Amino acid sequence: MNAKAVLGAAAGMAGGLLGSWMMVRFNHLVGGVEASQSEAPKEHFRLAASPNDTDGTISDEPASIQSAAIVGEKLSGRPLSLEEKRLGGQAFHYAFGAIAGALYGFAAERNREVTSGFGLPFGATVWLTADEIGLPLAGLAAPPTSYPPSRHAAALGTHLVFGATVEAVRRILRG
Repeated sequence: MNAKAVLGAAAGMAGGLLGSWMMVRFNHLVGGVEASQSEAPKEHFRLAASPNDTDGTISDEPASIQSAAIVGEKLSGRPLSLEEKRLGGQAFHYAFGAIAGALYGFAAERNREVTSGFGLPFGATVWLTADEIGLPLAGLAAPPTSYPPSRHAAALGTHLVFGATVEAVRRILRG
């Protein structure tokens, strides 16, 4: 692997971290919600337009929190507390964003066409593959047809913010 690809992956990773933060802030802004840090995961189905308050996905209980609970409980041999789930969920959310951003940054160094559209096609791809296909297949969200179109549109919007942020950071760091 050449140095440019490694630097591109590092720039993408930085963008993925900031993009993960930005997508949640955007979701809270457009959804009119600013979740408190101690808020418990949602247990009920919401028809509101905005995706969940934690990671911007369409599932009611954030997939990042569900993933943290599954892994944490297997590793610890006990159910996690709400605080442990929340912290673990944040770690999963940012790790996923960092990995996705690193892959994008790596790909951008190999083929500049990847960056056309200022990261928006990348954000849309993450939304489609992770939110719309991956989460339901993994059992972390209901089938896409279970949610109203407004929830899908809002989740897409947060992921477009993610993609544009990843590309903006990558361009600043890589020129």
